[in-house]
Amino acid sequence: MYLIHDTGLLAEQITELSALGRVAFLPWAERDTPPPGARVLMCLGDEMLRELSVLSIERQWQVGVLPHPEATQAMAAMGVKGSLQQVFTHYLDAPVISAEALTCNDELVFSSVVIGRVRALRPYDINRPPTFWSVLRGALKGLGALQLAPYTLTTGKNREIHMAALGMVVVGQSRSTLLGRAFTEELAASDSRLALLALAPRSILGYLLLILRVVLPGKIRLTQLPASLSLIQTGSLRIDAPRGTEYLLDGKPVHTSELHFSVLPERLQLLPGPAMALDRDTSSAPVEKETVRLNHIPVDAAAGPLLDRSLPLFNHASEEEYRELFVSLRDNAKATPSYQVLIVLSVMLALAGLYANSAPVIIGAMILAPLMSPIVSLAMGLARSDLGLIRSAGRTLLVGIALGLACGVLMAWVTPLEIPTSEMKARMSPTLLDLMIAVVSGVACAYANAKEEIAKSLAGVAIAVALVPPLSVAGIGVGWADWHMAGGAGLLLVTNLVGIALAASVTFLVLGFAPFKRARAGMGISLLLLLLISVPLTLSFNHLVAREDILEHVPLGEIQLEGMVVEVKHVDVALGQPARVSLVLSALQPIDIDDVDELKAIISRQLGRPIQLEVQSNLRR
Repeated sequence: MYLIHDTGLLAEQITELSALGRVAFLPWAERDTPPPGARVLMCLGDEMLRELSVLSIERQWQVGVLPHPEATQAMAAMGVKGSLQQVFTHYLDAPVISAEALTCNDELVFSSVVIGRVRALRPYDINRPPTFWSVLRGALKGLGALQLAPYTLTTGKNREIHMAALGMVVVGQSRSTLLGRAFTEELAASDSRLALLALAPRSILGYLLLILRVVLPGKIRLTQLPASLSLIQTGSLRIDAPRGTEYLLDGKPVHTSELHFSVLPERLQLLPGPAMALDRDTSSAPVEKETVRLNHIPVDAAAGPLLDRSLPLFNHASEEEYRELFVSLRDNAKATPSYQVLIVLSVMLALAGLYANSAPVIIGAMILAPLMSPIVSLAMGLARSDLGLIRSAGRTLLVGIALGLACGVLMAWVTPLEIPTSEMKARMSPTLLDLMIAVVSGVACAYANAKEEIAKSLAGVAIAVALVPPLSVAGIGVGWADWHMAGGAGLLLVTNLVGIALAASVTFLVLGFAPFKRARAGMGISLLLLLLISVPLTLSFNHLVAREDILEHVPLGEIQLEGMVVEVKHVDVALGQPARVSLVLSALQPIDIDDVDELKAIISRQLGRPIQLEVQSNLRR
């Protein structure tokens, strides 16, 4: 075994290594001494190793790299981790693996070539791998300066691809880049093909999400790449950068406008370092087929509009995506006969469920109701300040609300029942929680309509967009002339309408279907309405909190009163000055006024304020 070294290897280190195994030490000037097929260890810097690689391939040396302060890239590529003595001992009986050599502009690539200035693509030191927080901090630096640049790629099969990309990485014999180690399959050249990963997010948010996807636990499958990442595997590759580009060859910065990559037919005979995974197949037969997975990255005509500008905060929808959605929403904004029939049927079904106090029937009415379509159209109209779409969707909504109220009034008149069920009462006292539900429903509603691949979720969104039940309860309240009931249900209906429309509008803005400047007027009106309805909702929510606070301090179950066991149950609270607490007491003996006074004192003491106690006494035998 031979060990080629530079002047950095000290005499005492040579003595220590000699004691560990039989080895001939050769200075750099005698580097051509080892015969063909010899086992050769190298304690050299990256540039010397790169220079010696041609001779290593010619003579088919079994090459191992020892730790060296200037060999960070070679150490990462070869999995060299540990002290000089530990790695040397490892190489004494390390197996030999056969690997292909990747070159860039006729220079050997140890780990990777990074094109562009994306920190996430850069190689790292194997002895100091990046942490989650270091990667995140690096990704947050210079976000405002991120820009896509034009590139032309020509594959080994002469396929030409014009793309806009933030950066690219061509992976060599290791997973020493953040992207390289994030995949389930090995990307290194072992089948006569090189692997190129192109990073082309359309927004800052898309870039950050991709970084998170890479650094979080869980590997990425090559068949299921993130939308802003593409993969090309080919025998050779040429990259043209018309504006010039900076690239890092194993961490060494170079500037050029043209890069040529190829996989040499001669194979390197490598001694893997202690940290190199040996589960990959390094003796695979050559693969003639090219793999080109471009996903949703901008290519050809789609790349032009994204050049010469900083990445936006959110994705901008493509012209095709916008056209398809907008045509659909214009059709949905019309009050067609089918829409009116479904409104009547869904309201009648909801009314039956409300009177029967049946939640499943009410859920069925939510799925049947077509009110979601005009709400989404109204949201798009608000986002784009499209008065025509706003008028059309508004008229359709008013028609649906009028039909629903009419059905509720008629049902209230013809039905002899006039006692509100629990399902009706549940929709008479809206709070801020209902507004939050409406906002989340609006986001889900807009997102499900914008993304064709999740259209199967529309049934769930229809349940979330709960407009028919409060509309039906409001109609019942009008029919009964119960204005408290009608007002509470009407407030819940308006809360859902405003919350859903506003949240859906914001979602369309985030998804890039409308510019923020254009949405100011519509969004301003929506926000004003939201503030107005937030006042009664906040008051109602405060009442709910106060009521729950009292309920928490009322003892339930069995308690001792005047030496007698009494069971407390069925507690209700009516807020006032003071609050009235109503409950049912059950005991084996009659409960007198002293027992009631003692219970009142217990509750008042726990609350820290006086109350009015209303008791119903049951005698248990």
